[in-house]
Amino acid sequence: MTLYRYWNIIQYYFPYKNLIEEDWKNVLEEFIPKFIEAKDDTEYMLTVLELIGRVHDTHANIWGGNPVLNNHFGFRYTTIELSFIESKPVVTGFYNEKLGKETELEIGDIISVVNNRPVEEIVNERLKYFPASNYPTKLRDISSNLLRTNDSIINIEFIRGDKRETKNLKTFSSKEINIYSKYQVTDTCFKLINKDIAYINNGSLKREYLPKIWEEIENTKGLIIDIRNYPSDFPIYDLSSYLMPQSTPFVKFTNGSIESPGLFTFTKTLNAGKENKSYFKGKVVILINEISQSSAEFHTMAYRVNPNSTVIGSTTAGADGNVSQFYLPGGISTMISGIGVYYPDGKETQRIGIVPNIELKPTIQGITKGQDELINKAIEIINGQ
Repeated sequence: MTLYRYWNIIQYYFPYKNLIEEDWKNVLEEFIPKFIEAKDDTEYMLTVLELIGRVHDTHANIWGGNPVLNNHFGFRYTTIELSFIESKPVVTGFYNEKLGKETELEIGDIISVVNNRPVEEIVNERLKYFPASNYPTKLRDISSNLLRTNDSIINIEFIRGDKRETKNLKTFSSKEINIYSKYQVTDTCFKLINKDIAYINNGSLKREYLPKIWEEIENTKGLIIDIRNYPSDFPIYDLSSYLMPQSTPFVKFTNGSIESPGLFTFTKTLNAGKENKSYFKGKVVILINEISQSSAEFHTMAYRVNPNSTVIGSTTAGADGNVSQFYLPGGISTMISGIGVYYPDGKETQRIGIVPNIELKPTIQGITKGQDELINKAIEIINGQ
């Protein structure tokens, strides 16, 4: 029932079936024996995850803290926050600063071995169980699960400079540490980097703040909009009204049909901005990466139609627009991208993500030195360097 229900929903109501990159009918045939042979709850859940992964959609996963998967991957975590930098899992922070210091690990350390298994081996094994639209987003999700276990201790090998060392790390439950802190913006939504350059964090920006904030932004020569996060509000049209000289097309959608399953038709193009002779005439630099997903990607599409904008960063999550939620047998909550999201010229955003004007990724050297290389590049752009 699970296999046929999921297969039919994708067949008739997934707007990006053309991007699956294989004949969806063959996937049905392939997975029939896999579901039949699943001998327990864990194998069943992993088979469902593998099936979901074949549609290549970051919105599609098993959501809601599934207890079977939690037991499989582990209920406990180290306090180390990892990100894949230069294709290596690098320490970029700690879920708890006090507990992080006790590990004696440092920002910029590279994790090479976990419980006597090379990281590359673990990643290759888990790729099919971490559904996403593209490879960088798969690595994003694997990074937070790499140091996950049901044991109280996890053994690692790490690289610092020319040295390799091993260490046993304590683990904690999700009640003891905040494993989602990486995605939660707690900083102020606005600051002046200097008198000429303003900074907005789109992850904490509220619509109601904009009129007051704009008094300090409007006379600067440059604005940095950081969208390496998920919006806590929906300021897209409010901020666009300050950025655009006129109402400007930025997106159009495709919607499915209940009457004709499998049919998707384009909607009218949506615009951002309004007629505004006093629009912001400074440079606008927008920062993105693999954390920029869904609403964050949608906001980027709107802001980048500013005539002086530059988008810098790397591949976003490639899952824009609204979601459709549904359920599968076994208490499985899942979703898919429910509408198609396209640029006005018909170019896709799904799987591709938002393509930056300048591709720039953090480096291990920059992380080690505590530098935000994208911010530094944005300042250079605004200063005309």
